[in-house]
Amino acid sequence: MIRTFVALDLPEPVQRSLETFVAPLRQRDVPVRWIPVDRVHLTLKFLGDVPPERIKDMARALSEAVSDQPPFRLQPAGCGAFPTLKNMRVVWVGVQGNLHALKALHGKVEEALAPLGYPPENRPFRAHLTIGRVKGSRNLKGLQEALLAGQSFEGVVFDVSQVLLYKSDLRPDGARYTPLHRIPLGGPA
Repeated sequence: MIRTFVALDLPEPVQRSLETFVAPLRQRDVPVRWIPVDRVHLTLKFLGDVPPERIKDMARALSEAVSDQPPFRLQPAGCGAFPTLKNMRVVWVGVQGNLHALKALHGKVEEALAPLGYPPENRPFRAHLTIGRVKGSRNLKGLQEALLAGQSFEGVVFDVSQVLLYKSDLRPDGARYTPLHRIPLGGPA
């Protein structure tokens, strides 16, 4: 089985802009496992363990689904925590830009994979970039304040021109992601 998800990757300039935001947060004495910015991505759908023989079918279905989806632009912006700042478990940076196109792309991914046995999520899609996972409750007040202050953060604008089908390998030092298929968006920009 291959642990799999569908996501948007972030170009290096976007990763660098995220690093300028995350670096001061990393300096805090808080129980957070910070995600290296070169591993940060925008997940469209987590699939879990997938039989290897299904990967090509998934890539084909995704390719057909996004063939008429025009490329669009997004920008990392703002920050917060799930489920709330007071009870944080995941620290994230949000996105702004063409959110209508992002929502449409997410819908196409969900529709493409449902016939293959991966039904749509029951909860609403909340586009975000996970930058850290909270591992305890010690010293979080300062981090909460920093996240409130960081809500005006804006990163580098980037073009979304492909979706990626990723393999995820869980390791003691964090997950490693390997692209299995890069699927270009079609349609006029």
